[in-house]
Amino acid sequence: MYDEIFRPIIAGLFMGWANVIPGISGGTIAVIMGIFERFIDVINDIMEFKISRKDIAFIATLAIGILIGVITGSKLLTWAFQNHPFYTYSFFFGLILFSLWNFRKEVSKFRFFEFVVGFLIVVVPYFFKSGQSHVTSVVGGLGYFFLALAGVIAGAAMVLPGISGSLLLMLMGYYEAAIKTVSKLTKIASGGFTISDLLFILTLGIGVLIGIGTISKLLKIWFEKAKLSVLNFILGLIAGSLYPITPAYHGTGNVFGMFLWIAIGGLVVYTLGQFEK
Repeated sequence: MYDEIFRPIIAGLFMGWANVIPGISGGTIAVIMGIFERFIDVINDIMEFKISRKDIAFIATLAIGILIGVITGSKLLTWAFQNHPFYTYSFFFGLILFSLWNFRKEVSKFRFFEFVVGFLIVVVPYFFKSGQSHVTSVVGGLGYFFLALAGVIAGAAMVLPGISGSLLLMLMGYYEAAIKTVSKLTKIASGGFTISDLLFILTLGIGVLIGIGTISKLLKIWFEKAKLSVLNFILGLIAGSLYPITPAYHGTGNVFGMFLWIAIGGLVVYTLGQFEK
């Protein structure tokens, strides 16, 4: 009973929370909770139409947990962005900084070229961008195409241990819009959830599902063929992501409070690392 129902729900809840926090990977949570290999196997079974009754029960309970985690996490972060952006980004900065420190242990050999490419892909656009750096609305077919593409990339990252799907959504500018829209799911009865909100979630959700399915299929091949290059590229992405979320770019606040929330973010990553061991 525990392995078939309660473990997937609890794991899904923590994965949902992790996937709305930039810097923490839902895949890492899956490893900690002992369901990562089962998750990959079930996704591949679904894609090959070999799904069993146990697989359906597993993926359904996991999905329920993830949905609850995403909705509750999105509500909290929407409030935090609106009321305390400086300290919220300080917390994220700590999460990503210490995730970077942990992730660098996965890279057995440093490759300068791949690292720099990943770093510049994140940093360079901010030197040419003015005004709003986040997507606030999606308009037209092309807008929804890029939203779906962002979902594919984030979905693939959500599966991989050590890589944060929400971090990649932040890099692509869709993160805040995504959590604000998801948080509106609790307002359906009151009419606070619109058709455009539904289209946003469906488009992003379909992209995420495609990303999860694709990366689950290619996971072994990807790491076997180009593991070192990919890890160095991702290391560069994470390092570059510290630039756009620097607290000083998101309002003002107390310096002591900034360092406190950076430390709290680091403590969260450290604690998760202890569980993983």
